[in-house]
Amino acid sequence: MTRFFITIFLALATLCTHAQSSSEGGRAAALSGAAVTLEDSWSAFHNQAGLANIKGFTAGAFFQNRFLIKELGDRGVFAATKIRNSTFAFSYQSFGYSAFNQSRVGLAYAMPLSENFSVGLQMNYHSLRIAEGYGVSRSFSAEGGFLYKLNKNLHLAGHIENINRARLSEFNDERMPSVLTLGAHYIFSEKVKLICQARQVTDQKINIVGGIEYDIAESIVVRAAGGANPTATSFGFGWKNKFLRADVAATYNSILGFSPQISLTYSGAGF
Repeated sequence: MTRFFITIFLALATLCTHAQSSSEGGRAAALSGAAVTLEDSWSAFHNQAGLANIKGFTAGAFFQNRFLIKELGDRGVFAATKIRNSTFAFSYQSFGYSAFNQSRVGLAYAMPLSENFSVGLQMNYHSLRIAEGYGVSRSFSAEGGFLYKLNKNLHLAGHIENINRARLSEFNDERMPSVLTLGAHYIFSEKVKLICQARQVTDQKINIVGGIEYDIAESIVVRAAGGANPTATSFGFGWKNKFLRADVAATYNSILGFSPQISLTYSGAGF
């Protein structure tokens, strides 16, 4: 019983951290979650507008061991495909273990409205299960965002998560937090990209993140970032060939420690 309550406490603590730094996929994790402006298939987890210009079919999976505690495993998969001028995506994420588990299923739609402006929307089904007779809570939420290319170098983006303030429990009208994210990245050259992001979770301090992505070779990229509220640093690298990409990252929280992550991505149209 003591182990159960300790695990629940750690799970709730890491969920608060996770809410401020969404880091599904090794690329996002290495950038401390600063992924709102990125355009790739992992946008199904970060900003659906980034899916608008993908080509063909793509799929991926990730696993993160939060703070090196096996009960705090975070894992997920996605699949996305282009149909005419629109992109459709499915994503699934599960966090926790047998005594405490939170999962989400998402269906996304994205399309470009012009050459430089795209939008995306996603509907989510959430499930929160706590053992020892506490039961299961289910809810639905909506999220969406935009991505705007001001010019060839500067890209801007915004995203709102849980627009409808989905209810977790009728007791005390407990609701999931809403999250507003704004970001920008500047492309200095074909090899160097600087990224910054501000993320506001309901009733919490603003999380600020800055990072860099550097292509050191045609198939290898290195990444690093740092953030405040909570204070965290991250680093990682990616490798790719024509159809496959592997990304490895580690995030360090000054209080809770390291969270390593690995992700794999397949693109039928190639990278």
